[in-house]
Amino acid sequence: MILDRNRVAELFARALTVARKAWGNTHPNPMVGALIVEEGRIVAEGCHHACGKPHAEVDALSALAREPTADAVMFVSLEPCSTHGKTPPCTDAILRSGIKKIFIATTDPNPMHAGRGLDLLRHAGLEVELAPQEIQAEAERLNFIFNHNMRNGSPLIALKMAETSNGMVAREAGLASRVTEEAARNDVMRWRRLFPAICVASGTALVDDPSLTSRRAHETWCPLRILVDSTLSTLRMEISPRKIFVDEFSNRTVILTTAKGMRSSERVARAKQLGIRLLEAEEGQGGGIAPEGLRSAVAEAGLNAVYCEGGVSFARSLLESNQVDYLFRYRSPKVFDDEKALPGPNLGRYEIKGGIENNLGEDQLLHGFL
Repeated sequence: MILDRNRVAELFARALTVARKAWGNTHPNPMVGALIVEEGRIVAEGCHHACGKPHAEVDALSALAREPTADAVMFVSLEPCSTHGKTPPCTDAILRSGIKKIFIATTDPNPMHAGRGLDLLRHAGLEVELAPQEIQAEAERLNFIFNHNMRNGSPLIALKMAETSNGMVAREAGLASRVTEEAARNDVMRWRRLFPAICVASGTALVDDPSLTSRRAHETWCPLRILVDSTLSTLRMEISPRKIFVDEFSNRTVILTTAKGMRSSERVARAKQLGIRLLEAEEGQGGGIAPEGLRSAVAEAGLNAVYCEGGVSFARSLLESNQVDYLFRYRSPKVFDDEKALPGPNLGRYEIKGGIENNLGEDQLLHGFL
């Protein structure tokens, strides 16, 4: 079976779409999609639904529920695994299937495994074809969290900031302000759904009282919610309980604090009463949480990434201490020009590598690695 370049591109695009069906569900594994194609037509699809579940190639073969035809080929968005983990190697399943040609969008980012699956399949007599460079780049970017974990051995710290065209994040310090509009706010919900953890500082919790959930048409989903509060100020008796302390997902909330916060017996007691876990981190300069404490807390929780949404001081400390791996920079055409307007960090001084730009209604998003 001969597939022309356009059809190959279409099939790779479909494999990536199938991979995205498991958006946010596969951590710490990557999202992967697979297709079985006969006579140029897709006859089965599969994806890796969740960690511990069958991988995409096996899922596609199961969906086919018969032996592939002699001319069948497979498209997969990531190099098939060649080692035993929670599931057997996908290379074994492919070899057993009788498929003789496989198209692969990108290689395994793990330096110990990269290319091993390709070599194994080739040595077994399969024809293996890698995607064109632009498709490889798209497939790699889909799993930017997984790739960072594999290459760095640590959780990815992402920072989201929304600013006006003149760099302001609020009309006034301590005042909840709408910077971006609906399309951008919906986009934030999509990214919240991808990350296993979300983080805000105490000032944001006090001013905005956010729920920190991903609210989309078909579901409301809650990541682990990390509140950075060095003095447990959000637990002062005169402060009404924040939503994240008392909603249906309250068991998904933890507070990252310091020894200073833990010495406040009244606030610690209130946390216990509310059923909120406290995690102690090292105190940094100025009395706040040491910026590197967030990465340690995420790692200790067994998670591979966190999506930070502010506030300004905490965002600035993360940036200035080089703790941000990935930046989401939302920009609005609005101008907050009152003298009370609150400026955000100077994001223009940070180079975004391989940045992706999206238009979201009247707002824009630029995101990429720092």
